[in-house]
Amino acid sequence: MTSQYFFHEAAKNEEAILFDLYTRVMKEYITEIWGWDQKWQENDFSKHFNPENITVVREKGTMIGYSQVEDQGNQLYIRMLLVLPKYQRKSIGASLLSAVIEKARAESKSIALQVFKVNRQAKSFYEHCGFQVQGNTPSSFIMGLMPNQANPADAKKRRG
Repeated sequence: MTSQYFFHEAAKNEEAILFDLYTRVMKEYITEIWGWDQKWQENDFSKHFNPENITVVREKGTMIGYSQVEDQGNQLYIRMLLVLPKYQRKSIGASLLSAVIEKARAESKSIALQVFKVNRQAKSFYEHCGFQVQGNTPSSFIMGLMPNQANPADAKKRRG
């Protein structure tokens, strides 16, 4: 039996559900790096919440992942791309990333993101899709991709 995944723009009333998904996936990493401050996380998430920049992935009505991409002029910045662990390695993350790569290529923009150093799986995923480390912070690698450096199909082959 093949699962069907549905991708759609987030709605304003999905903020709480998206924050719950964010918490379920990211809390372990954030706790390891800085400790988890629930109020700070809620405020920061709300501050950056813009449904127009968020693509949600659902399976049978259940939200299982999302990407949040900000247009920063000459580049697209991936603020967040996450998929529940149970659904990883099923090409969902790769599909989300492929859409960003295609948009960047169409608009002749570069793509940037940060990935936590403790999240080796995510770093490996992005490297496999053509991203390169361009710098770092105490907690993250800064990674980038020029649109002509990768084929969007490569992201789908990664099965992220």
